[in-house]
Amino acid sequence: MRRFSLYRRGKYFYCRFWNQTTHCYTNAISTQKENRNEAIAQVVEWEAKRLPGKDQTVDDYVETHGLLKNLRTIAFTNKDIESIVSVLVERGYIAGVTYQSEYGSKPLIPYLRMFWTYDESPYVREKLAYGHRIGQRRCYEQTSRINHWERYFGDVTIAEVSNEKIREFQLYLKEKKLAAKTINMISETGTIALRWLFDHGHLPADPTAGLRKFSGTPRKRDVFTDEEVKLLFAGPWKDERARVGNLLAATTGMRAGEVTALRTEDIGKDVVFVRHSWNFADGLKAPKNDETRTLPLLPSVRDSLLTLAKRSPHGENGFIFYGTEPEQPMNLDVLGRELNRRFIDISLNDEDRSNPEKREETRKRMKARGLSFHSWRHLFAAKVADQVDIRSVQLATGHKSQAMAEHYAKHRNDEHARKVFSVVRDIYADIA
Repeated sequence: MRRFSLYRRGKYFYCRFWNQTTHCYTNAISTQKENRNEAIAQVVEWEAKRLPGKDQTVDDYVETHGLLKNLRTIAFTNKDIESIVSVLVERGYIAGVTYQSEYGSKPLIPYLRMFWTYDESPYVREKLAYGHRIGQRRCYEQTSRINHWERYFGDVTIAEVSNEKIREFQLYLKEKKLAAKTINMISETGTIALRWLFDHGHLPADPTAGLRKFSGTPRKRDVFTDEEVKLLFAGPWKDERARVGNLLAATTGMRAGEVTALRTEDIGKDVVFVRHSWNFADGLKAPKNDETRTLPLLPSVRDSLLTLAKRSPHGENGFIFYGTEPEQPMNLDVLGRELNRRFIDISLNDEDRSNPEKREETRKRMKARGLSFHSWRHLFAAKVADQVDIRSVQLATGHKSQAMAEHYAKHRNDEHARKVFSVVRDIYADIA
């Protein structure tokens, strides 16, 4: 059969191309020629070049016609529709679609709040059902970032959030001078929720496809100098719980949540057993990476811990770093707040300590150096690493990926603990 056919319609000849796949002709195109031979010559020229006004080859035009015919006649499944739209989005032909579904017509912001509400979220239920970990604190932190999405997107529906709009949102955050890590965390609050909808067939295209993360140089974090460490623990603190908690972190590298979770039963003769961590959202839970650790404990630090436990109004067998309620330890913020107060005190002379402006200047310098309660962990790891092998440091701090944790857990022995204890005793002999 001929590749094309010609017929006269009024003044001009029109051409239709044969589609071998669909076994039918395409729509007719005017050759703008009154003579049949001239019309044939025009079609031959089109086949050698491109169709006028379409910027397509004849083959592409025929294929497109067949595709459009199929789109109008084939009974597609939802998965087929999702795949077609995804291809169009990925190739940049469309920025997004309005999709009528249970979720697509809903406002974005209420959906995000539901998605990150621990007790309501289908995402959380699914992760827990598959044995994955997700804590209430994670959900709380994500919820606190939704306000950025709300300020930018307002009352838009889920279906109106396109890939392009999310990119514009990311650039908007960048213009606000936010750190790269902060922008990425804010972005994930929405992109995780939207990707979940796509993965479960509630959106025809993934609006998060191809989005990139921002990169940047992390803010430098300093550690306390040896002289600062001595001065910090040389005198009394306003809150004894904060002094002992900071001293424990300095000499063991424990995290804030691990410190406040300690109970008397976790204190051994010369070791501390890190079995739990605490945060206000999840309460008492396993330490990070589900890894319990046994750390060397200096005698003087042990005495301070047991003395503090005896002061608890809730009895000696509860939380050593007691709070107002027997089932909860003190707020983690106490550790950092009192550390800041103590650092400012040792940094200023007697006359300037009562000057609010001087205190604020010192606080800003401390922040600029990146000093915080977590600095104890960095200091501990750095000092111990100077004198023992990295494996011993990792076993003491728990600073490792899940895979590394599983690997090292199979080969622990007392030699590593003895190495760390010896170094800690020498390093902190002047302050503990």
